Amino acid sequence: MLHYTACGLTIASDVEIPGLPAVERPCVSDLLVSIGDHAAARLAVGAERVRYVSSDVPPCGEPQLRVWTGSTGAHRFRYSDGTEFIVNAQATSVSLTWEPPLTAGDAAVYLLGPVLGFIMRLRGVVSLHASAVATDRGAVVFVGEAGCGKSTTAAACATLGYPVLSDDLLPIRETPETFWAHPSHPRLTVWPDTVRGLFGAADQLPALTPTYDKRYLDLQARRHFRDSPLPIAVIHVIGARHERPHAFGVKTLRPTAALMSLVSNTYGNYLLDSSMRALEFDVLSRLVHRVPVREITFADDIAQLFECCPRLLDSETIIAAGQSYE
Repeated sequence: MLHYTACGLTIASDVEIPGLPAVERPCVSDLLVSIGDHAAARLAVGAERVRYVSSDVPPCGEPQLRVWTGSTGAHRFRYSDGTEFIVNAQATSVSLTWEPPLTAGDAAVYLLGPVLGFIMRLRGVVSLHASAVATDRGAVVFVGEAGCGKSTTAAACATLGYPVLSDDLLPIRETPETFWAHPSHPRLTVWPDTVRGLFGAADQLPALTPTYDKRYLDLQARRHFRDSPLPIAVIHVIGARHERPHAFGVKTLRPTAALMSLVSNTYGNYLLDSSMRALEFDVLSRLVHRVPVREITFADDIAQLFECCPRLLDSETIIAAGQSYE
């Protein structure tokens, strides 16, 4: 067995999970990952009901993702490329299969994203659709819809020397003192045009998998990964890009507006049932009263990030975020 950590979980796996560095064997593992016999595994799921069908339909004609929940409480994910995952009711094991020409790397993209995000939900952990960067004041979090620039912003911060906790999936946990951001895994993924904007050419970063053109920044190899949790210092909601060159705006949100922004930017919220939604609303309601939330607007220019990111991560700016509404 191979052993890993991600999102605060210890993982034992009988298949290599690209993107996760191996660790020493823990005394107890939170999650078992294995290559499964899905004919037998489906029997263990029991009678299925549809939980979710993606509206995104690739050229193959199949929805990008279908999710079923079985009578035993287990859950089955099937992607349009044939990759499948079965998560048990206790969220302590997941079996996976994939079809050639896909590889374990392709399966890992799903596993470390939507599947792991759902496992965290089953365990009662709310996750933001966010990237997070470590500063001396705590974690600075960037949230927003897909394509808003969370990963691009985090990648710019990494090139400036700031450690990154997470890209895309950010579990948050509450303590009596504060809210904590937990690291996911030490890969930050971006599209080729972003790589060209940040590094000059798309081939400056390797492809995520042989069948997927997205690129990845190895945070651990560059010593830009924060592998332990940090208290959340401030949350930035990335808004629409501004057409005016060099435009940069920052507005502190009042708790009600902040709550609405965060509820729409949680991870895997399309899979939530009523109890999960109630927990999410409860947690986020407390979060926005304890952590400042700001809306930021960038110009549509990647180069601007190298000027703006240091300002957003500056200690005095973080302190000011919690003192007034703009």
